[in-house]
Order: sequence, then C-alpha cells, then structure tokens
Amino acid sequence: MIKEFHVKLFTVFISVITPFVMISSGEILGSISQYWGTVYQPLFIISNIMCSYFFFSLKEWKIPSLCLILLTGFNHYQFNTFHNIFAVCFYLACLHSLFKNKRFIIYRFLFISSILFYPYSIILGEIISIIILCSYHFRVILFKEKLMGMKSSTLPRT
Repeated sequence: MIKEFHVKLFTVFISVITPFVMISSGEILGSISQYWGTVYQPLFIISNIMCSYFFFSLKEWKIPSLCLILLTGFNHYQFNTFHNIFAVCFYLACLHSLFKNKRFIIYRFLFISSILFYPYSIILGEIISIIILCSYHFRVILFKEKLMGMKSSTLPRT
C-alpha cells in the first residue's frame, strides 16, 4: 500500500534531482525554465505538476502551488513576461509560506540567502532554492511521520 508519506518523499526526490538531470546533459542553460525547449520539457512539466500537487496538499503552500502551475503553463519562450512574473511570485510565496511555519526557521534564512546567487547565475540560484525547499519539506515530512508514529504508539490497543 502506498502511503501519502511515500508519495511526498518521492515528490521531494523528483523535485531535487530534476535540475541535476537537466544539467547532466552537459548543456547548462541560463535557467531551469529554459529546459522547456529541450528534451527535458516533459521532466520540467511533470516535476512542477507533482510539486504543485504536493504544495496544494499543505495548508500554507496553496499560493506557491498556484504560482508554480502558472509559471509552468506560461512557458519561458512564448510568454516570457508572464512566466517571469509568476516565477518571482512563486519565490515570494514560498518565502511567505516559510515564514508562516514556526518550526525549522533556519530554512527561511537559507532561502532568503539563495537570492544572493541569482545575479551571478539564475540557474545556480534556482538550484540552491530548490535544494533548500526540498530539504525543508523533507524535514517536515519526516517530522510529521515521527509524530504520527509516536501518536499511534501511545494509543490504547483494543
């Protein structure tokens, strides 16, 4: 039986490896969105949809979910302005969601610091941001699973 826990772990795994799969081709583009015009387009779309679905299942992550779907739908090549607006909105919405959570506050500051890499290299800034978000969600998933395990072990058996 596939548990929600496993689906979320799989989604985090796919999200974190996607940029590395893309750049492993040897062709490092200016941003992850530019891989839309390559053979990695399906991976880009599927990874973003999985991530959006995962975000939508979380109370404080519905706005980042919507922004990610919109930036995916408005591709970098045909709708550059809209795509970039939704990309910035996605970053800010993720930051807002990180601030709404009172646990694991280090990820807020790590995520904010990722902006320092964007002027140097957008794709590097994106990869660092993705690693930070995936690390955060991985930690939250494990924390919640641990709590659920503790809760179920303290329940009286009937």
